[in-house]
Amino acid sequence: MQKRAEETRAKLMRAGAELIARDGYHNTSSKKIAREAGVAIGSFYNHFADKKALLVAIFSDHVGEVHQMVRERLEGEGLARGGVESRDLIADIVGQAMRLHHYAPAFHRQMSALRYTDDDISKLLADENERVIAQLTATLSTATPNALRVSDLGAAARVAVAAVEAVVHEILLDDPDETERQRRLAALAEMLHRYLYDEGKPAAHCRAADRTPSDAV
Repeated sequence: MQKRAEETRAKLMRAGAELIARDGYHNTSSKKIAREAGVAIGSFYNHFADKKALLVAIFSDHVGEVHQMVRERLEGEGLARGGVESRDLIADIVGQAMRLHHYAPAFHRQMSALRYTDDDISKLLADENERVIAQLTATLSTATPNALRVSDLGAAARVAVAAVEAVVHEILLDDPDETERQRRLAALAEMLHRYLYDEGKPAAHCRAADRTPSDAV
């Protein structure tokens, strides 16, 4: 019984994500989602109060998957063992933002548009932004503290996240070819590295011997 309920929920979330990305949030109804998922409308309301609740669930799952993917990549490259240099760390942070948006760009564009018309979605996105800033602050402060040049790391992390968001959104809007996309991301990573790190200091390596894998971004 529980397995069937989980399968139904997954079908609804998959159908909802596809319809919202394709037709837009306001043109997608709970009935359309249920029909696309091949379930009765009653089943929809057994799992979600309304389509906004479904939207929030899809976004939360998506963000969680991306964060987990990036954590695993950083750990695989040696962050938890102190084997990642500061440039690689910044490149992975930029890559995280690109993956977060590029993983489901049409759906993410719908979320971004709703930021300005729906208070609940605006708060959800603002909370996620604060989470990213907090994670970046924690990662930088424990990974490469001696090499940082900024005195207010919290403010610097906020500025860095804003810069990343601006460039990533521009890339999604322009939709350049892969070469140009990588060129812009590389320039962004270089700019952030120069802003955050004092390259005159030799200790620009992650000091993560005392960290646990869950501390990584």
